[in-house]
Amino acid sequence: MNDEQILADLADRFETWKQKKDGEIRELREGLDVMAKHASRPGGGGTSGAALVTPEEREHRDAFANWLRNPRHEKARGELSALETRTASTLTDTSGGYAVPSLVQGPLMMRARAANPLRGIVRTVDVSTGDVTFPLSNADAGSGWVGETDTRTGTAEPTLTGAKPTFGTLYALVEASEELVGDMAFDVSDWFTREAGAALGAAEMAAIISGNGTNKPTGYLNVAPEAGADGTRTQGALKFITSGAAAAFSDSDRLIETVYDLQAKHRTNARWVMNSSTVGQVRMMKDGAGRYLWNESLVPGQPPSLLGYPVLTCEGMPDVAADDFPIAFGDFAAAYVLADRGGLRTTVDDNITQPGRVRWYVRKRVGGTVYDNDAVRLIKIAA
Repeated sequence: MNDEQILADLADRFETWKQKKDGEIRELREGLDVMAKHASRPGGGGTSGAALVTPEEREHRDAFANWLRNPRHEKARGELSALETRTASTLTDTSGGYAVPSLVQGPLMMRARAANPLRGIVRTVDVSTGDVTFPLSNADAGSGWVGETDTRTGTAEPTLTGAKPTFGTLYALVEASEELVGDMAFDVSDWFTREAGAALGAAEMAAIISGNGTNKPTGYLNVAPEAGADGTRTQGALKFITSGAAAAFSDSDRLIETVYDLQAKHRTNARWVMNSSTVGQVRMMKDGAGRYLWNESLVPGQPPSLLGYPVLTCEGMPDVAADDFPIAFGDFAAAYVLADRGGLRTTVDDNITQPGRVRWYVRKRVGGTVYDNDAVRLIKIAA
């Protein structure tokens, strides 16, 4: 390739990366907006001059924080209940408890995303019922060619299958001493955000990877991966490529094989997913000329790349071990769907018996399932 072709190729790849990041950038901006909870200045860059935080949002946040400090105080509970009753059209939920305010929920979910990076790459949808099915075409519709005036013969209709997410209640129990949360110098909302966000994110990540579908999402490793070609495997089973070694991974050719075993349409938005331990092994791999396959990004905020594709470090992935699947590659937005049903709710857990302690029960309904099992490949540690 000459210099012009190289520059054109780099420009095309940058544009593809930019388009993939647009949605994530929008979500990050929304999260940063709600994190500016002490600000009442006009929103930056806008022309409307509207306040960044509305009086209603601030009132809800303050009432919620006051209840966190005094969870068993009748006045604090009454004020929060009255506020939610007044805005019932947006806050009422059949699961009971108090709705977590948007000014708390935004940063909390960003914490959850940090603990569960998979939420940022799978397809996420909001649903109003747990009885939902996402149709998927098997791409087997008929086609043909005819002359301008020839009779058109009917072609076969595509076969449709349904991906139905399994749902469960994702929850966290956040506990502290009454003295700690009652201290007015202590930012109780920020503490609640950090504790609940990390716990919810870790549990959600584990379910997306290996959830068994019983009162939780069905993970993409739940159905045993198979070696068969696309269109021949069990529904929900991803395809694997063997590593070439029974208990280790050092063969760079398997990485290349994995990339090109995936259909071209799924390589456009593909990425690698592995945990830190596996990253440490892959980073040392070289090609035949002694060049490292791994490339650290020179652009702030852009992930490192492996064979030209971004790498996501996800600690919930298995380690390199015999018969396990430590590396995944593909388009996760096409492969997996995560369904959110309703927002976060919280109540005080009265089952705690230790004096001077208080515990909050935070939960939300989440479902998930493999959508297109042709969109991701796995590397299996096996000869």
